[in-house]
Amino acid sequence: MSLTIGCDPELVCRINGRFVHAHHYFKQNSSFGLDGNNSICELRPGYSESPIDLTAKVRCILEYGHDKHPDIELYSGHFVDDYPIGGHIHLSVAPSPSLIDSLDTVLYSFSNVIDDKSQRQKRERTGYGKRKAYRTKSYGLEYRTPGSWLLSPTTTLIIFTLAKLTALGVTEDNIDFTSVKAAQHSITFLRNFAAHLNTIPDDCKEGLTELNLLLNMDTINWNENILPNWGIYKEAA
Repeated sequence: MSLTIGCDPELVCRINGRFVHAHHYFKQNSSFGLDGNNSICELRPGYSESPIDLTAKVRCILEYGHDKHPDIELYSGHFVDDYPIGGHIHLSVAPSPSLIDSLDTVLYSFSNVIDDKSQRQKRERTGYGKRKAYRTKSYGLEYRTPGSWLLSPTTTLIIFTLAKLTALGVTEDNIDFTSVKAAQHSITFLRNFAAHLNTIPDDCKEGLTELNLLLNMDTINWNENILPNWGIYKEAA
């Protein structure tokens, strides 16, 4: 099965720590473009079969945006400066109840481990980011529950890897991840995630390694400019 992954994650812009409207800096129809309300920006890296390749495409777009406007700081999460922001994931497979349930189980478990719960609740109260939110698309499906996971290349690679492995697990190996998780805590479920898989493509092994490293971290700070995490820095004046 040839499975591709895509996405359109959103970000909030600041300059010197203060919110600025994205439409003053970025254009609607661009790989580094605008969300529907024009106040926040949206990345459109296309798609790939490889989580590693798609993460590299995201980095290229972040570099492009930084080159155009080096003073812009970018923030990810669920709810920043009174705006809900998301990290929709595109998969080239038709939605089914078992697939949506499994995506929700796996990716919401990851959210439970890494995300700012207060931000997540605020986003959900706006009507965005509710569990099992998806849309059928011409290419397959868009899973809409996650917040913006662009905090770092690590969080990004892990999201792509978990999405691909979940889709393969359901469609090729008939794994019911909701039953597998059962009453386990999210972190325990994710620590044992790989042990339940029959199919692990080579391009997913690095993401699983990064997942295990991240699960051993104490805290994650979402209130920081993501660009240094990606190795993208403003040139000294």
